[in-house]
Amino acid sequence: MIVILLILLLLVVLILNAFFLYVQKRGSKALGSEAPQVKMDEGLTEATAIFVQKDKQEWQIKSSNTGNQLYGWFTNNNDNVTVIMVHGFGVDHTSLNVHAQLFDKLGCNVLQVDNQAAGKSEGKYLGWGYLESLDLLDWIKKVSLERPDDKIILFGASMGAATVMLTSQYDLPKNVKLIIEDSGYTSATDILSYHCQKRYHIKGKLLIGGISLMSKLRAGFSYRQTDCRLALAKNKVPMMFMHGKNDFTVPFEMRDELSTCGQFGKRTYESLGVHIRSYYVDSKNYQVAVENFLEKYL
Repeated sequence: MIVILLILLLLVVLILNAFFLYVQKRGSKALGSEAPQVKMDEGLTEATAIFVQKDKQEWQIKSSNTGNQLYGWFTNNNDNVTVIMVHGFGVDHTSLNVHAQLFDKLGCNVLQVDNQAAGKSEGKYLGWGYLESLDLLDWIKKVSLERPDDKIILFGASMGAATVMLTSQYDLPKNVKLIIEDSGYTSATDILSYHCQKRYHIKGKLLIGGISLMSKLRAGFSYRQTDCRLALAKNKVPMMFMHGKNDFTVPFEMRDELSTCGQFGKRTYESLGVHIRSYYVDSKNYQVAVENFLEKYL
């Protein structure tokens, strides 16, 4: 009987480990295999191509949390405002080239980072925004060291949006002035539950709890530590929440749940776009919303 129980326990551990690797290993496509394909507004493709060709400085830091070597690319516009851009799940910094082009056009300096376990940066496991939020603190220190007079804006998309929201719970330096989240989710548990029901028509509560335990053992954090609502309750930095109503990767309803948390300066924006594609299809209104937010709070 004991042998059977041990065999069953081993099977459970192996299954949970397999699911953990599926949702957290480098390059995971657990939230979707392909980025939404949409036709961009006129001029965005050309403007982004010009931005990509601009000179960029390669920056490096060592994560104080994991010890991984992390990389970022800095576009210097000789401005006193630097935007740190944090990409989403299973991609790298180039996925935000279009958005980086916007801030470049507005005259800001732009730092595009590769999260751990993405692009050129080291690391095995994605952190659902939690591990990345600790690394973002290191990037903030790097910008403050290299450019001590700069004001800092944090911008994140999808998991990057969760990252900047989770970062807001910490005691941030005074030069961090604004946060912009685009298409962020409420927590790893919530977004995995949403996809379990959407794809497989199951709630998956016990399975997700088991994966969270495996994450704690292998990656050093549990999914309870990815709850953006708890982080926002501690936030003091003005934040803009930007979501598309036709987002089927992160449901639009999460925007309203997030934007009602905490007591701080807030702005909201919505479009008819899909996941992280509001700027692609509603660029004029998106830009105006960002400019108005910067003008009010920066």
